[in-house]
Amino acid sequence: MKSIIKTNTKKMLLSVYISEAENKRLCDVSQRFGIEVKQVGKECGAQKLGYLLGFRGFTQTLGKERKVAESCIVFSGVPSGELNAVLAALREAGIVIPLKAVCTAYNQSWELADLVDELAKEHETMSGGGRNEKA
Repeated sequence: MKSIIKTNTKKMLLSVYISEAENKRLCDVSQRFGIEVKQVGKECGAQKLGYLLGFRGFTQTLGKERKVAESCIVFSGVPSGELNAVLAALREAGIVIPLKAVCTAYNQSWELADLVDELAKEHETMSGGGRNEKA
């Protein structure tokens, strides 16, 4: 059985726990690519990624509070060839957000806080955990 990603048809970028100033710069770059930016705060950690991106079949999680620990951005509906150009434009604009993801069939039902936690672990592993190890 194949997984089917429930998506909207829009190109979107979910801006999670990003400052207003940085979010404005993010919007300026995204607008050049026709990408809609949706900003959410750290208090949205209990919400499913699919709900936050406006996918059909996802509803708001009520009665559960969870905060995200770090800032991140999540892309949805952006073709892979275009994604590299968007990332390059973000770098050129000096926008540094280490945690980035693409919404997939696998992670669309994850709570946002779980996604951010997983991204943070992967980033720490890939960057050597910030430790200065000597041979």
